[in-house]
Amino acid sequence: MRVYVLSILIIPLFTAVVCYNIRKPRIVGYVSLGGTAALAVAAFPTIAASLSGTVSTLDDTFSMDALSGYIMALVIFLSLASAAYSISYLEHEYDAGLTNVRGVRTYYGLLHLFIFTMLLVTMANNLAIMWIGIEATTIVSALLIGLGFHKRPLAVEAAWKYIILCSVGITFALLGTFIAYYASTAVIGTEGALNWTILRGMASRLNPETMKLAFIFVLVGYGTKAGLAPVHNWLPDAHSQAPSPISALLSGILLNTAFYGIMRFVSIVEPSTGSDFTGHLLIFFGLISVGISAIFILVQENYKRLLAYSSIEHMGIISLGIGIGGPVGVYGALLHILNHALSKPLMFFASGKIQSRFGTTNIANVNGVLSSMPLLGTLTFIGALSLSGTPPFNIFVSELTVLKAGVDSGLWPVVVLFLIFVVIVFYGMLSGFGKMLFGRLGDGTVAQAVHRPGRSGAGEWLANTVMIFMAMAVIALGFKVPAVIDETIRTCVQVLGAK
Repeated sequence: MRVYVLSILIIPLFTAVVCYNIRKPRIVGYVSLGGTAALAVAAFPTIAASLSGTVSTLDDTFSMDALSGYIMALVIFLSLASAAYSISYLEHEYDAGLTNVRGVRTYYGLLHLFIFTMLLVTMANNLAIMWIGIEATTIVSALLIGLGFHKRPLAVEAAWKYIILCSVGITFALLGTFIAYYASTAVIGTEGALNWTILRGMASRLNPETMKLAFIFVLVGYGTKAGLAPVHNWLPDAHSQAPSPISALLSGILLNTAFYGIMRFVSIVEPSTGSDFTGHLLIFFGLISVGISAIFILVQENYKRLLAYSSIEHMGIISLGIGIGGPVGVYGALLHILNHALSKPLMFFASGKIQSRFGTTNIANVNGVLSSMPLLGTLTFIGALSLSGTPPFNIFVSELTVLKAGVDSGLWPVVVLFLIFVVIVFYGMLSGFGKMLFGRLGDGTVAQAVHRPGRSGAGEWLANTVMIFMAMAVIALGFKVPAVIDETIRTCVQVLGAK
């Protein structure tokens, strides 16, 4: 098992080096996909063991339980999907003269460094190493957004905004980590503890007031990276300016790796402070996130920014589920992580194709997608229905689960506000994408002039296959959560100590 754990970290680093040194842009994408596939194969035994309840440990620095295995599985799945989609995406960018050989090599090298940093977060047992991993995701993904690919002015601006706000934000998380370490010294002596497994064992003996302070810093810090309002300002710019495969990773899983840090801290703070303290804070930030995103979704004119604000909404829903707590609330939040990780990348993949065909991200300038490109239009329609919470799609199920947890807890003001906000989001999402999907091609001001067919070939086939698979999963999870996923989530609920 030790070999498998080490290979999970080594393979993406090795793939990054190989991709950066390949000189042929037509080949590097397939090497990238092969490296990601090798990672998936190597990680499978460790993930399977952790999901079954077995804890995999490497020198106490790295440890995997069901929760880390769950998040890691999503990281690897979305990395594989993005690597497959990137082949046709980069071919189009290269053919259109939007990037060069060096840009392609840099993209794939940074992509696998990005995957490495997210895997590091999920494997870290030491809270300081987890913090380093989350900070590293910021640096690498910022390079992917604007500094290592197109270097468009708006993309560069978004990248710097992302670096500055998130680095300042997670400095607070570092302070929270130090405070938690200080609290542990009062229990076990001057050496203290930073390992999550040790802190979890002594959680009930930690000083409540000290842990409250630690959690506030951690929530603000990692909440900034997770896109929780009102510290979400970087997210719409960064996600809308990033290449579409990177936007898919940013929204689909990177935000969840940051929230993973919050969930870890909740499980070591609640035993000493009680669930009300952490719960009320998470509910407060969750409602603000859903409410603010609902307003901006309603008036948004750029479909990639619309999807970015949708990410803020769904992180708010996850925060609500964890904040409401109990087995039902936490189950709903963890299920929502999966559902959002399928629906949002599907929509960013679709938006990348729409942008390449129409040459714009302006909603008003895109018409007739469904009639002119039936497959792409259908996949986009499925994704939009899912993200808007339309029954019987997958996100409706997890939203309903979180709502049930609120009703069971008697949190009626929270339930009412949540319902109002999701109705606004429902209208805003379907209104925005409805304008793009329906109507006649050429009704917009630029659509008819720049509409062009996509590049055919293996890359295009891979991208379509990935999108079709994700759309099928979105539909299937709306009708039934498979037993293996249900059992996995229930095990994660136990890891977080929900009662």
